[in-house]
Amino acid sequence: MMKTDFSNNGAAPVEVRERHGTAVTQDYKRTAPARFNRASDSSKKEKKQSLLRRPGVIVAAAALAIVGIGYGAFAMFHSFTHESTDDAFIDVHFVSVAPKIAGHVAAVHVDDNQLVKKGDVLLEIDPSDFQVALAQARANLAKDKATLIQASANEERAQDLFTRKVISTQERDTNVATSESSKASVEADQAAVEQAQLNLGYAKIKAPIDGYVTKKAVTTGDYVQVGQALMSLVPPRVWVIANFKETQLRSMRPGQPATVSIDAYEELKLHGHVDSIQAGSGAAFSLLPPENATGNYVKVVQRVPVKIVLDDQQNLQRVIGPGMSVVPTVYVSGEVGAAWKVATGAIILAAGVILGAALWIGRVRREQG
Repeated sequence: MMKTDFSNNGAAPVEVRERHGTAVTQDYKRTAPARFNRASDSSKKEKKQSLLRRPGVIVAAAALAIVGIGYGAFAMFHSFTHESTDDAFIDVHFVSVAPKIAGHVAAVHVDDNQLVKKGDVLLEIDPSDFQVALAQARANLAKDKATLIQASANEERAQDLFTRKVISTQERDTNVATSESSKASVEADQAAVEQAQLNLGYAKIKAPIDGYVTKKAVTTGDYVQVGQALMSLVPPRVWVIANFKETQLRSMRPGQPATVSIDAYEELKLHGHVDSIQAGSGAAFSLLPPENATGNYVKVVQRVPVKIVLDDQQNLQRVIGPGMSVVPTVYVSGEVGAAWKVATGAIILAAGVILGAALWIGRVRREQG
């Protein structure tokens, strides 16, 4: 016989049921998140697995791998067959314009950065003094020519009188010497006239070459001295001096083609060729060459200037002058064998990627079938 105690009017069994329900609820709350996390992890894993089993994704991944292999192979091939440096500049032999005579500047016919042709008048020096000097030289020449005529006549008479024993040898010699002196004076006057004509011509300073006017340092009214630098002319035809490392010269030879890009005009690509390689490093011809026999020696890779002549610079429609930065690339073709090895390796890798992708796609299809 089972005995059940009731107290508080039968409320005890209800309280027991409430405690049991609360415990079950708390147990469910603890286990529900864990089950949800396991479910989400499994769903992510399924998504990842399904992504790698899609043929389109596999083909895209293989294509990206092939593109990467091709780019890497091209970069290595280019590095084996080309040499480049950013230590390069435009160079040119510009002409400094200076007067041969001193005087006041009467007129200046050019301005900064103006293109002039050979023979164009750049400026004029006041010619008044030189015109006077030319006139004076011509007058002296005329005077000495008259004196020469008289001296020549006296010489002829003296020779005739000496033949007839009328005058002495001394008198004849005196007339001969006077005639010779007059001839020398005429020659000197002729030279003076020529020099005066040259000085008058020097009053007009003309362009010795075709080029652009730069560093103009003269204006109307200035007094200029002989040899004073008035302006410089930069010829349109320029070239590149590229300071390559000595280790880059192993396969470089004159005549090899080159491509030159100018920092100022990134879209402009010029073509040229290697003209010559300097016989010595740049440091050897510097103001203070290195003294490697003194102190502690530290080996430094030297740079050697290489002259690159531009082939197409007739219709550039750009201003290119000395000192502008450029980046030349010379096709040396010295490591063609190594380059072909790189290309062969790239082809093998690409074939391996394609074969692997095909095998993986076949495996996925078999599993799905």
